[in-house]
Amino acid sequence: MKTKKRIGTISVILVLACAIVALYMYIDRSGKEAKEPVNTVTEQILAKNLDTNYPPTPHAVAEFYCGIVECIYNEDTTEEQLAELVRKERELFDEEFAALNPYETLLDATKDELKTAKEKKLTFTGYIVDKASNVTKWKKGGKDYASVMFQLMSKSDSGSGGSYRNLILRKDADGNYKILGWETIDEE
Repeated sequence: MKTKKRIGTISVILVLACAIVALYMYIDRSGKEAKEPVNTVTEQILAKNLDTNYPPTPHAVAEFYCGIVECIYNEDTTEEQLAELVRKERELFDEEFAALNPYETLLDATKDELKTAKEKKLTFTGYIVDKASNVTKWKKGGKDYASVMFQLMSKSDSGSGGSYRNLILRKDADGNYKILGWETIDEE
């Protein structure tokens, strides 16, 4: 009799243990499904508030700028996102450079560049920003300037390639380095 009671008790404990494990797995799985989906890189860039979280160094500005360019050339970027990316790009511009590149003009030029790239079957494949130690800084007319080299990489039917650019930045009154322009550098 005692053996039957023990077997019965062990059986009840095993059933309860299985039920608890099954309940835990159900709750754990349903919790994962309810979590927010991971944001895309484009959504992360658009969500960044540059008024409160501006990139702190010239290198970080160059990295963020190249991230915007990467998103602009992403095939999955929507028209609405493209418009917001151009706005975000202009937030990185120095006042003088922004005045030379009004939003509508920059948006139209960007759309034209995308159209040309599509016609040429040119695909953006990434970027490389020089190490932070390679940032060049100088003063001129009482203002702080910096330059950062970067490479935009692409591929087409004719092969892979890239263009080297030197991003020129100037520190504004808030101490933020803003894009003053860039120059294309020969690959040599």
